[in-house]
Amino acid sequence: MDGYCDCQEKQVKEEIEGQPASMNAFELISLNKGLKLDNFFEADKKYRRETRFTSQCPPEEIISRIEEAAKPLGFDIQKKNYKMQMKNLEAGRKGNLNVATEVFQVAPSLFVVELKKAKGDTLEFQKFYKTLSAQIKDVVWVCESEVEERGST
Repeated sequence: MDGYCDCQEKQVKEEIEGQPASMNAFELISLNKGLKLDNFFEADKKYRRETRFTSQCPPEEIISRIEEAAKPLGFDIQKKNYKMQMKNLEAGRKGNLNVATEVFQVAPSLFVVELKKAKGDTLEFQKFYKTLSAQIKDVVWVCESEVEERGST
């Protein structure tokens, strides 16, 4: 049990020091669409509840740019370290759209940004991401859909 507590304390200490969470090898491998177990359980793969992109910008700039792009779209933003909760103040088809965002460090100058629909309509999430990514295209290095397109050709 002491080892478990040490790990928790180390994780908390790393987050306090103001660095994005690092992805381990298993998390990186799970990003591969063919190796994700949830692909077996998702009935409708066309409309996804999460998306990712990579960036070479500093994590502070990534978070700041996402916030700048989301606020005019009617989102209330709550940030803590390199995590962000975005809550749409206007209700859509299935209530308010809430999006959880987190920046992970893969290498010293490479980051993965994950956006997950926490609440609301999946189609609205897809529309939101399309609008958001167009506004922050200079921050996005490669988005998940581009990787999938390259893999299928």
